[in-house]
This record gives sequence, structure tokens and C-alpha cells, in this order.
Amino acid sequence: MKYILLSFFSFLLVLTSGAQSFDGCESVEFDVVNNRYLISNPGSGEIIARSASGVLSVFKSGISPAPYGIEIMGNTIYACCGGRIKGYDLITAAEVTNINTAATFLNGITHDNSGNLFATDFSGKKIYRINPAASTFNIMASGLVQSPNGIVYDPANNQLVFVNWGSNAPIKAMSLADSVVTVITTTTLGNCDGIAFNGLNKYYISCWTGQKAVSFNSTFTGPPVTEVTGLSNPADIFYNQASDTLAIPNSNNSTLRFAGFEPITNAACNLLPLEIDVNNILFEESDFASIGDSMISIPITNLSGLNFAYPLARITLSDPLPAGFTFGTNQQDYQVFASSWNTGNTEIIKFHFNVTEAIPLNFTVDFQLQVTNLIPSTVDTCTFTENFSVNLNPDDITSVKEIAVNRLLIYPNPSTGIISVDIVEKSELVITDMCGRIVFEKIVLPSDKSIDLQGFSKGLYSIKISAESRAAITGKLVLID
Repeated sequence: MKYILLSFFSFLLVLTSGAQSFDGCESVEFDVVNNRYLISNPGSGEIIARSASGVLSVFKSGISPAPYGIEIMGNTIYACCGGRIKGYDLITAAEVTNINTAATFLNGITHDNSGNLFATDFSGKKIYRINPAASTFNIMASGLVQSPNGIVYDPANNQLVFVNWGSNAPIKAMSLADSVVTVITTTTLGNCDGIAFNGLNKYYISCWTGQKAVSFNSTFTGPPVTEVTGLSNPADIFYNQASDTLAIPNSNNSTLRFAGFEPITNAACNLLPLEIDVNNILFEESDFASIGDSMISIPITNLSGLNFAYPLARITLSDPLPAGFTFGTNQQDYQVFASSWNTGNTEIIKFHFNVTEAIPLNFTVDFQLQVTNLIPSTVDTCTFTENFSVNLNPDDITSVKEIAVNRLLIYPNPSTGIISVDIVEKSELVITDMCGRIVFEKIVLPSDKSIDLQGFSKGLYSIKISAESRAAITGKLVLID
């Protein structure tokens, strides 16, 4: 699988009467929900928004200390401002976070799947972990040999990968398990500023020495490949997976440059780090009786760096089904199992059946699972395939009612504001935003038909149901216009 540099172009926006312009642009992020780029401008103390049509506007002004590295997490964009981490609501631009880490100069920033931010202290040669929900922070690494700069989260290896300033700058990793810092590879690159991962097979790095952007394969084996030249102090870059585009802010001449890449086709999706929870592949009661009365449910986790829209899955049985056991309506075709499947998320793939006769004790079915539409492609160009099995009638089976009650069913999801939650007893419902702030609490009954969340900001939320008879269960909720 190879990305090929097709073309690149730069935008030089000249200040005219009433127009907005860049001023030493430093870091860039893509706001998926609002379809725009956000760019930090230390020269003017602003974060600038660039619309899909290229129009610039001020997202937030008057930021002091001036913003450098920026990172979107949930409904908030966070900025490195001197020794502070400041956060701004993506809809209102209101300041929602202001944490003083006492660092010397925070520069690069990234986040994990647990709500933590990680920022490099360029001058102090440290790496900080910040929890915006709790307004806490701690130093993860200190006394680094080089000044750390751009940083990115690597979920598949539970580590942070970061680049460094100076000549012959090494690329390093810090384990999130024990904070140990190691050198991934030595280089002849100089003054490395930004790093971005395409989520699959390639890292991109911006370098002031040589004024270029280079790439490494995902294991950093082999020499770097020069991808873009003619830059002007390229800073904290961003890879837009939706458009296969590398966005490069040039801090010296205040321009934003884009490099476009050819999408991957005919990809071997088995190379993607997806995880099937084989111990929790279950045969249980259906949660959608109009399709079938029973179902095979398969938990699958996205450990790649890619975010997917409407992924599909199907199963092909290797063994004959027992008597009276048939596929539910349209269940032999590909099934959409999530509207969005982001890195780190676990979803349940469900295949429904109708059962009209008793199933023999310990009847096991082998099947092949295929997962597709994992990148912008047609159904048959990219398929993850593995073989699994499920016991349809184990002799120590928990009742399907007990299994089903430990799955949180929210519908519709995504929702425009009115949702239903399937519960079997009086429960406490708590909804939090991606910063961990509680935005909704209510005691709900099985008779409650709907919950009104209209007026909430669009975006991703966490929802938790707690009841006396069982442990709390959680899920994700997406609110859209």
C-alpha cells in the first residue's frame, strides 16, 4: 500500500480591506463536525478558521500567551499557550479550560482515547500529561536530551511518538505504560517540528533543515522519503484522513500549504490493527425482533489510527446450521454496524437468526467474519477476514436475558436530540461530554419512551446507565443537526 504525492498547492492570503490573514501560522487541525481547518497564529494571538471554500475568519482572538500547538478532542480545541493549556468550545469559542502547568514553553500536543492530553515542553525538555476534565496534570518525562517538538498518539502500541529539535534529530517514543523513552530511529534530519500519522502505514515529519516534509513507514524501517519541498519553516502538520491530505503551516511566510495523496485501493485490510474479543462472541436473544429472535454478537475494537464511517460486516458459515435455525431477514448481506467507528472504539457486530427448534447441547458453529468499507472504497476493495467460532448452546450458558441486559442500546444513534434507551428497571442516566463534564442526569424508568436532548451541542457524548441489580454500563452517543 503506497500513497503517491499527486500535487500540492499553497494559499497566500493577502490582507485586504476587511480580510483576514495568517500571522506566523504554527499548528493546524481539521474540525470534522464543522468541516473546516483551524490554525493557530502566534503572531496575532488568534486561532483562525479556514472554511471548505478557503475563506478565513477568526475563531478566537485575544489569546494570551499566544497559541502554538493545537489539538481537537471531543467538542473542544485545546491550545498550548506558554505554560498553560487552554480549551475553547468548538461551537461557541468560549474558554472552557485554563490549566497552568508551570511549563516553560508548551509546543506540540496530542491526545489519547481516555480524555488525556499530552504536550511537549520545548524549552524544559519535558512531556506533560493533562486531564482537562479533572484540571490536573503531571510530568511524564523529564531531562530529555533534545528539545521535544511535535508529538502524536500511537494507540496500537500504547505510546507517544515525538520528533526533536537540532541536527541529526532522532525520532523517539514514550511508553504510556511506564513512561520509558526510547529512540525509534536515528536520522540525519535537522530541526524537526511536526509529526502526523495517516492512521495506517506512514508517518509524516516536517523539517526546517531542508525546508521539507518527509515520510517514514509505520515501523520506521528504511530511510525517509522526501514528499514535499520548498517549504518555509514548516511547523505542526496535520494529516486529514477524510481527504488524504497533509496540511502544512509555514510559520516563516504565514501560509498554509496542502499536499494531496492518492487514496489506497485494493488494500489488505488484515494489516489494520482491529481486535475481536473472542471470549465475548455470544449467541443471545435478539435486540431487534422484527429481524430475528436470536443473534450472534461480536465485539470488535478499532486499534488503528483511522476513523471510519458506516463500516460493514458479514459472516459466512463454515458448518451447516442445526435444524430450525435460519438467518434473519437480509442477514446474509453486509450489515452496517456503526455510523462512526473511531480509533479506540469498541462496537458490537450483530447477526440475527430465527430459531424454531431446540439447539443440541454444545453445538458450535465456525464462521468467517468479513469487515469492509474501512477506508473510502467500494465494498469489495478492502476486506478484513478472520475465522471464528461460537457455541450456540453451552451447558453453562447464562440466560440470554441476562446477557442482553448488559448491553446498552441507544436509538437512534446518531440522533438529532430525541433518543430512547432500552432498560429493564429503574436506572440512573448520566451523560457527559468528552471532557468528562456531566451535561445531563435523570432517573429513568422502563416506561420512559424518550429522552429530550434537543438544544445540546452537536458532537460526541458518553452515556452511562446505573441500576441496583447490576454494574453500570456505558456507551457513546453522537448528536447531529
